[in-house]
Formats: sequence, structure tokens, C-alpha cells
Amino acid sequence: MTMQIEFLGAAGEVTGSCHLIQVGERKILLDCGLIQGQRSDEDRNRQPFPFDAKTIDAVVLSHAHIDHSGRLPMLVKAGFKGPIYTHSACHDLCRIMLKDSAFLNQKETEWENRKRRRKGLKEIEPLYTDDDVTQVMRQFRDLAYLQQERIFPNVAIRLNNAGHILGSSIIEVWLEDNGVERKIAFSGDLGRPDMPILNDPALIKRADLVI
Repeated sequence: MTMQIEFLGAAGEVTGSCHLIQVGERKILLDCGLIQGQRSDEDRNRQPFPFDAKTIDAVVLSHAHIDHSGRLPMLVKAGFKGPIYTHSACHDLCRIMLKDSAFLNQKETEWENRKRRRKGLKEIEPLYTDDDVTQVMRQFRDLAYLQQERIFPNVAIRLNNAGHILGSSIIEVWLEDNGVERKIAFSGDLGRPDMPILNDPALIKRADLVI
């Protein structure tokens, strides 16, 4: 049996959410977020992913905040061609927030390059542009809450309301390999009960592992 989880972000820190699940030959990312914070932290976004993006079969996105979604355009630039599953409202928010992230990154890159030209240093490229965001949006696949979807023969997912922001999800993942099934619950970011506008976070009754 081959089931493996790697924590590649938001472990020992609170930004850059990115978790790699492998079951059999399938590789699925939970989130692909931008690392935020000090300049030294943000510079890590320019490092290559610790995996080959071309080998990732799918992404399941918990919500639209940039520390959870912000490296998706970079993942696509690196060769990821698979679907990105998320709630339809999260899809709508990502269309706005990723374009805003691209705009801010391009402005920050222009500012950095002005300093570099004065110092005679090599200029840098933005992490991604509007065109990269346009491409990544084509790979989104919308799901409703409580809609269980078998995304591969041995992988099923279901989104539950996380009550954090519009379209935020607690993700349930069912994995099967050699007749053995395991269930993972990935919280993403949880909201608080009794908040205006947003529903309370859903209660997950059973899981073999909680992230």
C-alpha cells in the first residue's frame, strides 16, 4: 500500500499552505499558497517547487486567501496541467484575488528592478502576470458543498463549509489502495460560529487523519 503525505508549507509557520498526498500513482496537492511575511520569507517563493509540477494530477483548494491559492499560477507555469477543484464561490474570488496578486507582484518587481539597475545587478522577473492568472483560471473545476466527487478511481473528495470566508472549505479526501481505504480531513482555515453572513463551520464526524 502506498499512501504518503508531505507537508510543504504552513508547517512550523502559518503561510504558504501546500500539502502533497500520494496514493498509488496519483499525486494531489491540498492548496498551493504564497509564502508571506518578511522579505526573506517572500524570497522563498522564487525557489523551485520541491516536486515536479508536471507529475501533480490535481489540486484541491480550500479557499481563496493568497497564502492558500497564491502560487497556483506558478504551479501552472512550472508545467501543471490538471484540474483545480474548489467551491464555485472560491473560484469567483480567485479570479479577483489572483489578478490583484499579479498586479501587486509586478509593481513590487518594477520597484526592485529600479534598485537593481542603480546597483548594476541582474533584474528579476515577476512571479507571475495577468496572462498566467488567465491560464490558471481555465483549470478550475467547481464543486458545491456536500457534493462527493470521485476525481480518480481511487480518490474521492467532498467540500464542507469552513465558515472562514465566502467559499471556504473543509476538505474530506477518501483514498483507496490495494483494497484499503483511508479518510483525511483537511481543515484549511476555520471560521467561528455565530458570525454574520457566514454559516458556522461544518462538523466532520470521522477521519483517519486530520490536517
